[in-house]
Amino acid sequence: MLQDIRDKSQGIVVKIIVGFIVVTFALFGVDALVQSFNSSDKVAEVDGTDITRTQMLQGAETQRRQLISMMGGNVDPALLQENVLQSRAINELIQRALLSNQASALDLGVSDAQVNAYLLQAGQFQTDGKFDQTKYISFINSLGYTPLAFKNRIKEDILIQQTRNAIAGSEFVLPYQVNSIAQLQSQQRSYDYVTFSLADESENTNVSDQELKAYYDAHQEDFKTPEEVKVDYVVLKSSDFKDKVKVTDAELQDAYKAFASGAAQEERDASHILIDTSSRTADEAQQRLAEVKAKLAAGEKFADLAEQYSDDIGSKNAGGELGYIAKGSMVAPFEDTLFGMKKGEVKSVETKFGLHLIKLNAISEAKVASFAEKKAELTNNIMAAKTRDALLGARENITDLAYASDQLDALAKEYGVKVQTSDYFSRQGGSDVLTSNPAVISAAFGDTVLKDNQNSDLIDISDDEVVVIHLNDHQEEAVQSFADAKAEVTSHVVQEKAVASLKAKAEAAKTATGTQWKAVAQAERGQDEVTSLAFTMPYPNEQPVIEVKTLSNGDLALIRLNKVAPGSEQVTDSQKQAYESYLNQTEATMSTQAQQKFLEDSADIERTAL
Repeated sequence: MLQDIRDKSQGIVVKIIVGFIVVTFALFGVDALVQSFNSSDKVAEVDGTDITRTQMLQGAETQRRQLISMMGGNVDPALLQENVLQSRAINELIQRALLSNQASALDLGVSDAQVNAYLLQAGQFQTDGKFDQTKYISFINSLGYTPLAFKNRIKEDILIQQTRNAIAGSEFVLPYQVNSIAQLQSQQRSYDYVTFSLADESENTNVSDQELKAYYDAHQEDFKTPEEVKVDYVVLKSSDFKDKVKVTDAELQDAYKAFASGAAQEERDASHILIDTSSRTADEAQQRLAEVKAKLAAGEKFADLAEQYSDDIGSKNAGGELGYIAKGSMVAPFEDTLFGMKKGEVKSVETKFGLHLIKLNAISEAKVASFAEKKAELTNNIMAAKTRDALLGARENITDLAYASDQLDALAKEYGVKVQTSDYFSRQGGSDVLTSNPAVISAAFGDTVLKDNQNSDLIDISDDEVVVIHLNDHQEEAVQSFADAKAEVTSHVVQEKAVASLKAKAEAAKTATGTQWKAVAQAERGQDEVTSLAFTMPYPNEQPVIEVKTLSNGDLALIRLNKVAPGSEQVTDSQKQAYESYLNQTEATMSTQAQQKFLEDSADIERTAL
């Protein structure tokens, strides 16, 4: 098949197309090329602004990558279905078009300089506080953008944000609103309650086969086996390339040098006495230093002299002790002197801070592992990097082999690996690492694999592992037989009967004289689940309010709300700021949503079938 492709690529029509591509690349870049092929394929229109299929597909792919990047293996595979992603992408593009058109109508604009400034200051593109071009390119590639397309997207984002900021900035909070929130938050409620256990009721609930069959017949749609697939797959790991790479002695020596240079450095424990020269003349400072040296020579202790004479308030009360010092942590003259001394020696030096009398207390010598001790580890590290690079370099060939055949045998043979087969799995994924991977699930239920019966694209499992899959078998969604579904049916029927029985008991307990109520006085908001439910009940007027509430575990709680004590409006400054921030954010969100709804209702929006 590859030879057929090569043969057909020599035709005059192909050469004309290739020539067109080259000219388009040279004059306008890749974005213009993509648009030239698809710009007329419209999927929606907003007040005359077209939304193309290319934009939709790119938006869907960006969402897919973002979901996988943010949630990894925890992403719900249903969110990665193509129709779901495309529908969400169109909705987002329509909302963006509405806001963009509004910004244009208001004569708002964004300059290239603003976009560049934003990108240069964005923390996600920085390393050690500076813009990192490699990180920037890697990020936009991960989203499927070219640099030009990404800058245009950012320009539109900034433009849209101008209108949103204007709406949010117009919101304000009045004092009475803060006081109302404070009063509600500090409110207290007194109530009585009694609980009814669903687990106990379920245990004592009996059901007949007739009840089960009747429920099954009425709810067959609830007892379906999900749509499932089984796939063949070829996994290629970086370790599969070990026999194709070698580690040379020169590489090992270079790696060891890099290790040794970054290994722990020698450190020196020092004390010093600082004579400040900014508040003294040079002669006065030298005289004071000479006085210290004389006393030291006479046998006085260095620590005592530091406490008496040193102008370094950070160390003088500790006898001048500076602790262990590594190279690069002090000013050069101090450091050069210290690392040229012998243990116990005392020397003086002048720096921009003044005159120092330094005493070297101890030396902690760096212990660097020998080449022989590190060789095995370095070999493994280099081998891992080289095999990873080899896998990276093989991606294009893997993709070509997968695309050129409608089976996996050629790919498996090329790299000396086996074609493996998975167990059946649904759109929610399987139980192993491969079939629970969101990208694999998305590919398995995508049109290329499921409908066209072709190999998937190359799928990244990790930096060291890629996979290509092919459909082995597909089982449609089907209704389970009563026998197969009986256990699940029983669970549903028992649950329904138990809940109904509990509700009847709870209703009867409202007026029963023997109800054993538990009293709770002056409960504060959020102290437990029952209290939280009590705070959802209306104020009692002349009589207590009694309601049945459902707890998170399925149990029922009969709650009798007796009294509501108003809260205080007095709050701390930090609480007040928190309430104001919450109200501002809430009102800004509501105003933004209302504006978006107004724009949508006022616009002429047309959608075409996907």
